[in-house]
Amino acid sequence: MYDHVQFHTDENYPAGLPPENAATHIGMYWAWAASQGLTNPVWQSAPETAADFAAMLEGGISGAEFLRRHMDGALTRDDFNDFGQRFTDFYYDDEEDGYGAFMEDYVRTMNTPALGSFYHVADNAENRAALEAVFQAAFEAWDASLRSKR
Repeated sequence: MYDHVQFHTDENYPAGLPPENAATHIGMYWAWAASQGLTNPVWQSAPETAADFAAMLEGGISGAEFLRRHMDGALTRDDFNDFGQRFTDFYYDDEEDGYGAFMEDYVRTMNTPALGSFYHVADNAENRAALEAVFQAAFEAWDASLRSKR
């Protein structure tokens, strides 16, 4: 498992914040990965999730909302296709906490220390666009490194 809302709400979660905020960072990554075709195709084709998957891609619902509605708040290897798994393994890899460069990019881009906590990031289109650019740059650098090894 890469991430789960409960990992965050079970440990020092800020009082007064709705538990939904614990899904924001996961959902931002999920929506970006979906937009890049890195997800398991079952999410876009299953009758119970297809409409919301399309809505997520179009910005009608957030990745966090999709995650809460359909994924039990969890992001697992099975949620990705093979290429998506490989990138997510790389991007989330960290010996200590398991979030690696993904977490560093998220904290830096959203300047979470200035917000009061990691969980105070607003789940909105402006933040999603900022993060998507960072996720895309990380993905392109990773992909280029694979091509240079061939």
